[in-house]
Amino acid sequence: MMAELRCALRVDRFANIKVSFVTTRGPGSILLSPLFLAQAIVRLVLLRLLGRADVVHINLSAFGSTYRKLILARISRISGLPYVLHLHSDQFDRFWDSQGSILKKEIDLMFLRSERIIVLGNYWKRVVSDRVPDCSAKIIIVPNATRAAGFRDPNIMKQAADILFLGRLGLRKGVPELVRALASLGSKSGWRATLAGDGAVGDTRAAVERAGLGDRVSVPGWVGPAQVEALLRAANILVLPSFSENLPMSVIEALAHGAAVVCTPVGALPDLIEHERTGLIVEPGDVEGLASALGRLIDDPELRQRLGENGRTLHKTRLAIEICAERLVAIWTEAVHPEER
Repeated sequence: MMAELRCALRVDRFANIKVSFVTTRGPGSILLSPLFLAQAIVRLVLLRLLGRADVVHINLSAFGSTYRKLILARISRISGLPYVLHLHSDQFDRFWDSQGSILKKEIDLMFLRSERIIVLGNYWKRVVSDRVPDCSAKIIIVPNATRAAGFRDPNIMKQAADILFLGRLGLRKGVPELVRALASLGSKSGWRATLAGDGAVGDTRAAVERAGLGDRVSVPGWVGPAQVEALLRAANILVLPSFSENLPMSVIEALAHGAAVVCTPVGALPDLIEHERTGLIVEPGDVEGLASALGRLIDDPELRQRLGENGRTLHKTRLAIEICAERLVAIWTEAVHPEER
């Protein structure tokens, strides 16, 4: 998401906005994280002292991300810098509630002292407002976004069903249930599937083989950006039967490419995926319902086409990275000049 945003902010209409991207975690071992955090703090303080920082945008997730961002938020307050929180985690509600009283108060204070709080959907707006009611007025919904997809062969939607899963393989994303649903479709012709991502790759491959799907279902493991793009261009169905999500990028990318989406109504997904209009909704853990939804799309190319076209329109009007960039710049400007609201 931040890589997409970095590119979008380089266009001429944002020439008066200078954005510095700083990591507090860094790549590689978690043991190196304190070094990246220290560098981020030093850079923030220096930019402030040089008069080159007006607002801090803090991307916030659960666990280690929160511990680092609590420090960054406090440094921002000490430095007199307004900050905006941007909540990304699909587990932040449970994480927040599980904290002891001292840490929970620190998290509450981080939200209370922010100038704006960006969430990805209505569910996450309720998560924050229910726990810190005084923050309700400054919560803004800005969904994740991607650039528009390039050329895609329009005949793909009429071809045999090419089902794609993109994400971390494992229990949380509903992958075991997906394999069982695909197994129940084994006798149906005209489909193939790719389950791509890191995580429980070996377990997923073994489950596919046990289900007798080795000739129909590919499990390539982690794939890079170029491979992801190729898979999205070839797919006409994107499936994500997760038990928890915030707002997954794979669904937004699939909408951009015009693939028909099958997903669960978790996190912010119900804000975007309307059953029978921009996708098909199944309940988490419902193997029979998942198999039925996939079976409908396998058998009905016209349904795939209609859902894909509606999804692409949705992306163009609400989920394009240019729209997101415009909204974030407006939020940053308001955070610096709250009197102009």
